Amino acid sequence: MKKIFIAIIAVLLLVLTAQAQEQAASGYSPTSLYTLSWTLSVPLGSFNNFINYVSPTGGNFAGRYFLKKGLAVGFEFGWNNFYKKYPRMTYYSNDGLAITGIHYTYAFVVPWKVGAYYYFMPSAIADPYVGLSFGGDYMEEHIMIQEYDIYDTQWGFTMSPELGVLIKFGRYSHWGANISAQYWFNTNSFSFTDYKSYSTMQGLNFNIGLTYLLR
Repeated sequence: MKKIFIAIIAVLLLVLTAQAQEQAASGYSPTSLYTLSWTLSVPLGSFNNFINYVSPTGGNFAGRYFLKKGLAVGFEFGWNNFYKKYPRMTYYSNDGLAITGIHYTYAFVVPWKVGAYYYFMPSAIADPYVGLSFGGDYMEEHIMIQEYDIYDTQWGFTMSPELGVLIKFGRYSHWGANISAQYWFNTNSFSFTDYKSYSTMQGLNFNIGLTYLLR
């Protein structure tokens, strides 16, 4: 993951340098934008111990509104679905229950967030940005062993720093692509056994989306 972050930062720095040297490539500064993205999510920390599965079944929708000089505020909501099948074994719950069998672990996460973002070159074709968002996560966890479904639903506080780049399809185009990486953390927790539990949730989201820009 460190190599991925280094590569993303290097690309953004190259874009920033190139745009600073080529102002002729500038077009217009948008007043707002809306992005629909596909999300690849990687669980980290104790959440990765609960379900070590890279989820390709996620997405989000975001809207951002520019205030001045590249500063924007906005909203975002999304979803991530984690699933993995584990081999047959015996599990002992915290209340002494013992269950033997193949089991399936599911986690469904729906974040709702608002945030602030800074776009370094809002009139450029390629515009790198940074952001920070806060909000809440709705969460469902399921551990299914034979006919048993051990599950929980909860809400937790979440925050996400973000690093990305907006690429317009032309100097004056209303359409573009958005590529970003988000680290996310939330306060949800779950405990069935020492093996199947986590104290907080965290992970990395990699987003690729289609953006519509308004002048």
